[in-house]
Amino acid sequence: MTREEYLSLYEKFLAGNCSEEEKELLANYMDEFRLEQHSWEEGMGDHEAVKTEIYERLQASVQPARQARLRFITRAAAAVLAIVAAGTLLQIVFHPFFHKKNEPSVATVPSPSITPGGNKATLTLANGQVIVLDSTRSGVLAMQNGVEVRQTGEGQVIYGDLQSLTGASAFNTISTPIGGQFQVTLEDGTKVWLNATSSLRFPARFSANERAVQITGEAYFEVTKNEAKPFRVTFNGNIVTVLGTHFNIMAYPDEARSKVTLLEGAVDVSNQSSHQVLKPGMQAVIGDLITVRKANTEEAVAWKNGYFVFDQENIQSIMRKIARWYDVTVVYEGDMRGREFSGTISRFKNVSEVLDMLELTESVHFHLQGKNIKVTP
Repeated sequence: MTREEYLSLYEKFLAGNCSEEEKELLANYMDEFRLEQHSWEEGMGDHEAVKTEIYERLQASVQPARQARLRFITRAAAAVLAIVAAGTLLQIVFHPFFHKKNEPSVATVPSPSITPGGNKATLTLANGQVIVLDSTRSGVLAMQNGVEVRQTGEGQVIYGDLQSLTGASAFNTISTPIGGQFQVTLEDGTKVWLNATSSLRFPARFSANERAVQITGEAYFEVTKNEAKPFRVTFNGNIVTVLGTHFNIMAYPDEARSKVTLLEGAVDVSNQSSHQVLKPGMQAVIGDLITVRKANTEEAVAWKNGYFVFDQENIQSIMRKIARWYDVTVVYEGDMRGREFSGTISRFKNVSEVLDMLELTESVHFHLQGKNIKVTP
């Protein structure tokens, strides 16, 4: 496998589109590509920025995976560990698909196979037609006001302008179910990734004055810059206005607060009570008022990159993410207060493997029956 083929396949994995055979192929070639940085840079030429980003992720994630990549610790577990061995943290090797099949694994939760989500959604056209989307189909899906709607073999829907037509635009909606995710490229070139149980309502063709969309759930945006036509996202009575930038919006109805996290550029976040302008690396937390704080950008966009990343996160918040992605029901028994976790886990493992990692802290336990998970101290 050439370096070009490896990078292309790794990019495909980050989008969640690799088959089991392709994941195995990546695992087999991991050692071959553990090279010095200068070797990667040779011949890179005009590679687009995403190729460089993939390399940096490889350097940051593949090599540490061999050196105990995952760290999980809770406040309760920290005290126990401090008694047993002062200053020692619980460390476990755990990285998506690079975990070899023959390596021993810890299995503390006997359970049925509850598999992760994947690329699936529905596209509802302005005329009411519903098209089921997944990774298996490709080609032209529909025509909307002179805009061709097509799906690629990589599990993306792309709106491409074919004609210069005017008039009222047709509004479409892409919705992901529990355990679903999907990517859409809008008519202006803006890319949107949707997390599970989310939706994006958008025109097939934007108006002459602005680009306006609505979301529910969670979405990551890479907005094409156009100073003459601002891009506006509305959600839960809030508005994010940008000219061109990268940001994430988390606005699930079962979360106490919505969050807007900015990775680059600038965004204006407003509602009827408050107004804030974000700089890169900052996060707006939205309640009645909008407050701004420093963001953990890795945690905010981890879902898009195929991971769960927890940063001193309580078990209830963690289990809401797991429930959305694995389509399970979660119940609690006992006092769950004070149990906070930090760590990184692939979203493409069986749910029992994810729960095993949490159980190794010995501060929380799980009992699976069918698609129900009971959480106990």
